[in-house]
Amino acid sequence: MLIFHPHIYLNAAGDTTDALLVRQGRVVATGDDARAGATSRDPVLRPDGACLFPALGEAHIHLWGLGLRSGSVDLRGLHAGALLDTLQDQSPGPSGWIFGHNWDEHHFQPDRPLTLARLDALFPDTPVCLRRVDGHALWVNTAALNQTDFLSRYHPTPGGLVERAPDGTLTGRLVDAAMEPLLERVPHPTEAEDRLVCKRTLSTLRSHGVAFCTLAFCPTDRVSMLTSLARDADTDVFVDALVDAEDRDLETFLDRTTPGLVVPGASGLRVGGIKFFADGAMGSAGAHLLEDYRTGGRGLRLYEEGALKRRIPALMKRGWQVAVHAIGDAAAREVLDAFAAAPASLREALRPRLEHAQIVAPDDAPRFAALQVIASIQPIHLRSDAPWAARRLHPHQLDRLFAYRRLLPAVLAGGSDYPIDDINPWHGIATAVSRQGADGVPFRPEEALTVSEALQAYTEGAAFAAHLEEDFGSLTPGHRAAIIALSDDPFSSSPQKIWDMQAHRLPVTPTT
Repeated sequence: MLIFHPHIYLNAAGDTTDALLVRQGRVVATGDDARAGATSRDPVLRPDGACLFPALGEAHIHLWGLGLRSGSVDLRGLHAGALLDTLQDQSPGPSGWIFGHNWDEHHFQPDRPLTLARLDALFPDTPVCLRRVDGHALWVNTAALNQTDFLSRYHPTPGGLVERAPDGTLTGRLVDAAMEPLLERVPHPTEAEDRLVCKRTLSTLRSHGVAFCTLAFCPTDRVSMLTSLARDADTDVFVDALVDAEDRDLETFLDRTTPGLVVPGASGLRVGGIKFFADGAMGSAGAHLLEDYRTGGRGLRLYEEGALKRRIPALMKRGWQVAVHAIGDAAAREVLDAFAAAPASLREALRPRLEHAQIVAPDDAPRFAALQVIASIQPIHLRSDAPWAARRLHPHQLDRLFAYRRLLPAVLAGGSDYPIDDINPWHGIATAVSRQGADGVPFRPEEALTVSEALQAYTEGAAFAAHLEEDFGSLTPGHRAAIIALSDDPFSSSPQKIWDMQAHRLPVTPTT
């Protein structure tokens, strides 16, 4: 195929051409070389659109799970009254439970807090399990506690919180490790259900111009499902999977799996990473901080001191890329220390990833580049979190929040953390450039990325983080012809135009 367009961007740096020659799904020549190499048998495509651009990547997404399941109610952005009204209209599914996701107490009135009684009044007999927007807390009712024998099975553990009101009564809110005894006995989705939700999520990614993604958390028993999806051509979005570090079958999986295994297919699958969680999330006050929150406490540390420093280098020596969720500055420091304990040659080869890099102490920001650690960021979280962050953090802590420019020249890999936040990558790119919160107020605009830097995070950066830089991220010869036609030129567009960007994937023959 010979593709002509007056504005074809080869990469996020803005290099351009006006012609691409594609063979077997890969770019083989550009510009005059493309014209010279074409034959009369090559179909010619002249796409519409303001410009052509490399298809985007998504560096951190949950394709299913975290409350994203068939029949789960989306509670995003609802105040308490609307949330309860929405739940009241729901009927239990085949499991007998009502599930929901994306509630956020920052939308509630101070005098209308989360309580067990409010759910019990609506559902005295039906178990209800609702995940917070960040995935790090549950709100459940008494029926859910009773059906899972939670109160008799739970024992206080580091990294977990069973919240109680001032009078000592349960609120129904379970944070981080305290969720596990309940979730272990909640009816789990079947593989068929997970597959359906996964395909729908991948289809949504494709509609926004995404060609590859990193699945940020994958149980070992779902790798076969992803393998089937890749081989059966059920999707044309390449998946890079990070396997759960605490999976009970992890050692068996590691013993029988080659690190960095790539499954060929219409899309493709790479299984090369192991994912840890070092702390919780800022919204639920679970992110592990160096100093106290304004509301008290320093969050939740999910591993004992020194545990990550032992486990991470050991996995890297076995050839596995390691990614660690670390939102708070104390968690980020501990994770960087753990990566530093691995030989520099392994860090260079395996590209360790720190997921979120949301609150980073000034002294630790330069360590990302020095240690060759990928900063996997989700700029769309700024839009969601900035309006209420000052109620949670002190001024000097706010100075560390979403400080992306300080992380440079480390590799930034852009994602959404869907379903925790907005799946549209153009919204994340626009937010990285504008630094605008959902309240319309810019948050520390001096940390804004340029359009080129933001686009690079969602193309070459995301590809490099997934070890896919020879396939995706640019349209230079040798790369897959994953091409999108855009409604506007991002390099000359306002952040609002970027926010409204429409992307259309061009039809090209997939790589064999």
